Amino acid sequence: MPGPDFRRYQFGPLESRGLIGGLRMGQAVLVGGALVTGVGLLYFLPTGPNAFAALGVVLTAAALAFLPIRGRSAEEWLPVGFGWLGRRLRGGQKHRSSVPTAGARVDLASNGASAESGVAMPPTDVPEGVGDVELLSFPYRGGEIGVVKDAPTFFTAVLRCRVRSFGLLGADEQERRLAGWGEVLASFAGERIPIRRLQWLERTVPTDADQVGRYFSEERDRAIPLSSPSIRSYIELIDSAGSVTQDHEIFVAIQLDARRARAAIRKLVRGYAGGESPKDRRARERQVDVAACDLLRREAETLVNRLDGADIRVEGALPPAALARSLRDAYDPYGRPGRARAAASASPNGVGWTEHAWPLGAEEAWTHYQSDSAMHVTYWIAAWPRVEVGATFLSPLLMQTPVLRTIAVTLEPISPTTSMRQAEHAMTSEMADEAVRERQGFITNARKRLQQQATSRREEELASGHAEMRMAGFVTVSAHDEDELDRACAEVEHAASQAHLQIERMYGQQATAFTFSLPLCRGLA
Repeated sequence: MPGPDFRRYQFGPLESRGLIGGLRMGQAVLVGGALVTGVGLLYFLPTGPNAFAALGVVLTAAALAFLPIRGRSAEEWLPVGFGWLGRRLRGGQKHRSSVPTAGARVDLASNGASAESGVAMPPTDVPEGVGDVELLSFPYRGGEIGVVKDAPTFFTAVLRCRVRSFGLLGADEQERRLAGWGEVLASFAGERIPIRRLQWLERTVPTDADQVGRYFSEERDRAIPLSSPSIRSYIELIDSAGSVTQDHEIFVAIQLDARRARAAIRKLVRGYAGGESPKDRRARERQVDVAACDLLRREAETLVNRLDGADIRVEGALPPAALARSLRDAYDPYGRPGRARAAASASPNGVGWTEHAWPLGAEEAWTHYQSDSAMHVTYWIAAWPRVEVGATFLSPLLMQTPVLRTIAVTLEPISPTTSMRQAEHAMTSEMADEAVRERQGFITNARKRLQQQATSRREEELASGHAEMRMAGFVTVSAHDEDELDRACAEVEHAASQAHLQIERMYGQQATAFTFSLPLCRGLA
């Protein structure tokens, strides 16, 4: 437990400024429309029944705008409900992959007459919640790097990382490493940085018991026979370990926005084409993709060097097959041991890696999302600690939850100019709201005072040269079936409470929310 001399951390409340005072756009439209309707009824039809009708319209609008239902008003639930209903009516909540029955396209070798000499190219079938995503391969130092092209302009690479015993370090060393991580993030908050977002992701997945068995087979003392009681006992322990043990995986994703790097991409494309842009549109698009991946590779190398300075060990960028497996492990965690065995026995030139990235079947329900071997629930971290906490405040969630879960935090660097402009606007809004409340005789409650203090502190920190990030956190819980999922959710909710986090289940949005816990840098509007 950090002592009084060590740094403590505290997060401000989520800013909730409205269009008019504290009213959101939807609330203002509902209340304003109800008042206009009520006045119209009384003006044009001034009778007793119409007076009650006008009152009913106003009260109904007020209930829709302000009455909370599971933490949200009905006005906030309406878009979610209509979106869910629309997907259900057109069958969009179900995904059945066409890959198993589509066969594979074989590109024959240029010399050659046999299909075996070619490369099998299976199709891909992406679930609706994922959207317009393409998996690319970029050559690098004799190997390849996997890149996710999300929509037309976002390119994401994923680094596999390892952190050495953070929870066992002294408080001073923990603070030093956190400061190093903060410097890494601050370095991307520049005016002309092409990096759009960063994401860190920590998850637990079923362990590969065969890997433990292989290690035992290679490293055991050959002088002790396999028939000995100690060896038999160890083998039994290995056999039973696969179903109860978990591997922890840490990924850092970095996403480049091609729109921010148009000039650099055009320069690279002209270099590829010998000074002239190719006339064929498809060839030009491919060269733009290659140039964007090249820029992303440079930024990823810079990030690796900075992470190494913060004592975060980077094992490397995920190659295409590993990137595809990491996505598939999220959708089908209980199939991971089988895929690991298949990958270990596959040839290095395995074919058709992209078909392994997406589920073969998935279905979205109002409360959960089911894909292949697992059922999932995704939560949004609605509030970070409001009380002072130490550097290890996430330990209950990261290290004390014996369930399959993924914690993902997406961060978006904000340029200093934009940050300062937004902070000044927020201060002006706070002062105007305070003046209105004083004039109307309303009191300023504790939550509002905390928000005012956080806004003032934010402006002071920016003026002192600190960088600013937008961030959003999500927790996805996975299990075999619904009963096990309920128990796992209870475990995670309890751990989140211990970490002073407020998490909310994303009802009616589970398919899309599930993608927020994939290494795709999603989750921010």
